Amino acid sequence: MRTLRIGLLTCPLGLALTAGTAIAAGTPDTGRRVALVIGNQNYQYVEPLENPLNDTEEITRVLRQADFDVTVGHNLDKKELEQVVRRFLRELTDGDTALFYYSGHALQVGDANFILPVDAKLQSQYDLEFESLKISHLLDYMKAASSLQIVMLDACRDNPFEIGSLFWGEEEYALGKTRGLRRIPNKLGSFISYATRPGQVAYDGEGPMSPFTTSIVSNALDPNLEIKDLMTKVRDEVVRKTGGQQIPYEDSTLVTSFYFVPPKPKPIVAAHHRVNVPLDSQAFKLNIPEPVQPEGGALQAKVTLSPEKGELKLPGGKPVAEGAVLSAAELASLEFVPSGSSAGDVELIGYEVTDEWGGTVSAIASITVAQATAPAEEPEQEQGDDQAEQLQALLAWLETRADTGVVEADIGVGPVPVYPEAPENGLPATSDWLKVVSVDADLQLSADGRLLQAGDRFPANALKSLTVRPQIGSQSRAASFVLELPAIATGADKTVTQVVQPRVTQCDALASQPFDLQAVTEGRLANELESAEVDTACAEAMTAYPEIGRFVFQRGRGAFAAGDLDKAVDYFERAYQMGHVRAGQVLGRMYFLGAGIDRDREKAVELYRKAAERGDAYALHSLGMAEIKGEGTAQNEKTGLEKLLQSVEAGHTFSYNAIGGFYLKGEHVGESVDRAVYYFNRSAAREDIYGYLNMGTLYRDGKGVPQDYEAALGWFRKAHDGGHPAAGTSIGLMYFNGNGVEKSDAEATRWFRESAQRGDAWGAYNTAWMLGKQSGEAAGRDRVRMLAMAVAVNPSSPAAEKAKNELGQAQKTLKSKVLQQVLTDLGFEPGPVDGQPGRKTREALSAFFDTSGRSPVSGDEALVAVVKHQWEQTRPRYDLF
Repeated sequence: MRTLRIGLLTCPLGLALTAGTAIAAGTPDTGRRVALVIGNQNYQYVEPLENPLNDTEEITRVLRQADFDVTVGHNLDKKELEQVVRRFLRELTDGDTALFYYSGHALQVGDANFILPVDAKLQSQYDLEFESLKISHLLDYMKAASSLQIVMLDACRDNPFEIGSLFWGEEEYALGKTRGLRRIPNKLGSFISYATRPGQVAYDGEGPMSPFTTSIVSNALDPNLEIKDLMTKVRDEVVRKTGGQQIPYEDSTLVTSFYFVPPKPKPIVAAHHRVNVPLDSQAFKLNIPEPVQPEGGALQAKVTLSPEKGELKLPGGKPVAEGAVLSAAELASLEFVPSGSSAGDVELIGYEVTDEWGGTVSAIASITVAQATAPAEEPEQEQGDDQAEQLQALLAWLETRADTGVVEADIGVGPVPVYPEAPENGLPATSDWLKVVSVDADLQLSADGRLLQAGDRFPANALKSLTVRPQIGSQSRAASFVLELPAIATGADKTVTQVVQPRVTQCDALASQPFDLQAVTEGRLANELESAEVDTACAEAMTAYPEIGRFVFQRGRGAFAAGDLDKAVDYFERAYQMGHVRAGQVLGRMYFLGAGIDRDREKAVELYRKAAERGDAYALHSLGMAEIKGEGTAQNEKTGLEKLLQSVEAGHTFSYNAIGGFYLKGEHVGESVDRAVYYFNRSAAREDIYGYLNMGTLYRDGKGVPQDYEAALGWFRKAHDGGHPAAGTSIGLMYFNGNGVEKSDAEATRWFRESAQRGDAWGAYNTAWMLGKQSGEAAGRDRVRMLAMAVAVNPSSPAAEKAKNELGQAQKTLKSKVLQQVLTDLGFEPGPVDGQPGRKTREALSAFFDTSGRSPVSGDEALVAVVKHQWEQTRPRYDLF
C-alpha cells in the first residue's frame, strides 16, 4: 500500500480536474435529438377530444428533459399542420434521432393511416387528399434525414366522420365505422408504438391524460429503461388500468438501443488535491474542492483510503473512518488532525464519488505534514488569490453584459456564441460553477458542446463556449435564460438573466423558397423576388456563414429571377455540393428545361429523386410529372400520381393544378370534371396564379361551372398580374374570339406576344399564326422568329411541335435573314442581312456557339438556338414554370 501511495504522488499537476474529459464523454450520440409533438383536441366538425393538449404538454416536458429539441403544435388546421411539419423537418437537417408523437383524431383508410387537422370536414369524397397527413409519408421523410426514428401514436379511436367512402388518388375506399389504426410498414431503424393493437380503439381515460400517455410520461425518464423495456412496462400498466381492454402495441426494427435519458457526464472532482498541514495543527481544513455533477444530481463520496497517521474529522469533531460515506459538502469540509505524524510525512486520502445515475470517479488528496507553514505555500496562496480575482472579474463582466445587452442569434446557422468575448484570461477549471436556473423552450443552451437544462451546471471557465440555438419560427419574440452565479465568489446567491433575440437573416427573409425543407421561413414565390436586394443580402450571409449552402442557393434564386442563368447555375451547383436539397431540384428543373444549361432529362430526374426522398414538395411534383409522362424515366402513372399526391398533401399548388388538369381532360386518370373543379378551387383559395388561370379556363369554357366570360377574364387578369406566363395567351384568345370583349386582332396579338416573351410556347405560336395573316417581309420575318421562339421556350410542348413543322416549311431566305439579324443583334457580325449566308455568317455562328457554350447545331436547330439565347438575354422568369 505504501508503494501504491508513492506511485500516486507522482501524478502530474495537469490532472487537477477531470472536468474536460468527463463532459466530452457525456453522451455517445453524435447527433441531435429532434421531436415533433402534435395535439389536436378542439375539432370543428366532429366531437372534440378531452386529453390531447394535456398529453402533449406532459410529453413535451419529458422530451425536453431528455434533451430533445421539440417542435410543438396544438389544435392545428391543415395549413398550420403543413407549416409545423415543415418546421420539424427543417430542424432534422442534422438530427440523428427523430421522434414524432401525436394525440388526436386519425383515420384508417385502405392500408394507410392519416392524421386529421382540427378543420377537417371530410364531407366530400375528395377531401382526404387536402385535409390529412399520411403518417407513412412523414416517417419516410424522417428516415431520410435521421438515423433513428421513433413514432408514438395516441390516436387509435373510432372513425368520427359520417362519410361512407373516400378517394386517395384513383382508389375509392369504403369506410363505415372503421376502428383504430393499421400497422404502418416499418423499415429498418425505426420504432413505432401505438396506444393499442391495430384495428382496436384506445381510451381517453378518466384522468387529465390518456392511460397510454400517462404511463409513458411516468416511466420514460427511468435511466434503466431501454425503449423496448419501457414499452413493455407501459403495456403492463395500461392493460391493468383498462382491465385488459386496451393493449399497447409496438413494432421495432431498431438495431441499436435507445434510452430517453441520455448518458450523464460523470461527476467532476479534483483528481489530486495537494495540501500542506502544520504539524502543530489541531484541526486543519483540507479545502478539498467540492465535487459537482454537471446535471445537478445528488452526489455521495465514499472514503476508500484513510491516512496511516493522523485523523480525519468533520467540523464539530465527528471522526471519519475508511469506508465512511459523506455528502459532497461534507467531503469539502473535511479536517485533518496530524496526531502521531512527524514533519515530512506524506499522508493520502482516497475517495470515490458516485452520482445518482451510477457515474463514479475516484480521486486522492495528498497531505504533507510540515514543521510550520511552509514558504512554498505562499506562491500557491497567491495563485489562488489571483484566480479568485479573475473569477470575480469574470462574473462582474457577466452581470454587466447581461444587464446591458441583448444577444442577437440568427436562426438556422447552428449554435450561436453568447459570450465569445468573455474575459476568461486563462482561468482554469475550478470548483466554481454556474448553474442554469431556467432556459426558454425556444432556445437550446450548450456549453463545451453539452446541452444544458434547468438544474445543470458548467464551469465558469467555459463561459466563452456558451452557445444558444434558437428554434426555427421563434423570431417573433425574445427569449431568455437565467444563470445562478457561484456563491463562493459572490458571497450570496445571485442570478443573471440574459435576453436573446432570435432573428432571420435578410437573405432568408427575402429569398427563402416555399416548401424548402432547409429554409427557416415559409418563403417567397418566384414572382415576389427583388433580385438586386436578394443578391446584396445573400452575399452578406455567405460571408458571415460560408459553410451554409442555404444562403448560396438563395443567392442563386436572386440570379435566376434576374435572368442571369450562368450565375444561377453556378450558385445552385455550389449549394447542391454543400448539401442543400432544394438546389438539386432546381438544377434538375434547369436540366429538364434546358434553361442556361444543356437539356438532360435523365439527369434532371436523378436530381428530382434525391430531393423527393427528403420530402421536398417541389421535387415530388417534378418527379411525379416526369414519371406520369415518362420523360427522363420509365413511364409509371401510378407511382407518379402518388408523388403528386404527396406534394398536394404538403400544400404545393403546382400539383393541385396538374392533377386537376388530368381529371379535366381524362389524361392519365379517369375523366372527372367535378374533381377537376374541386382541385382548381383549392388552388385558387391559396391565392395561386396557376389556380387563377385554371379557374378562368373553366368559366370561359363553362366546364363544371356556368359559362361566364366576365368571371373568366377576371381570373385571367389575376393570373397575369401575378406573373403567370400563359395568362396573356388566354386573354388574347378572348379578344381573338370576342368572348365577353370586343373582338380585336391587334389586342389578341399584343397579349399573345406578351405571353411569348414570358416564355409561353402557345403565346409564341399564336403570335406567329396572327402574323401569318399579314403580308410583307417584316411580318414574314417576325413570324419565323416567333415560330423559332415557340420551339425554343418549350421544345416538348404541342405548340412547339406545330411550330417546328411550320418552321420547316418556311422560306429559307426568310429563315436565313432572321438568323443573320439575331446574330447581328447579339454582336457576332455575320455580314449583311441578305438571306444569303456565306463564310462570315458561318464564322459568326461558330463564334456564337463557342461563346455561349451551346452545342453546335445547324439548320433550323441553329436558328432556334440563337433565338433562344437572345430571348434569355431579356432575363425571362424561368422560375415561374
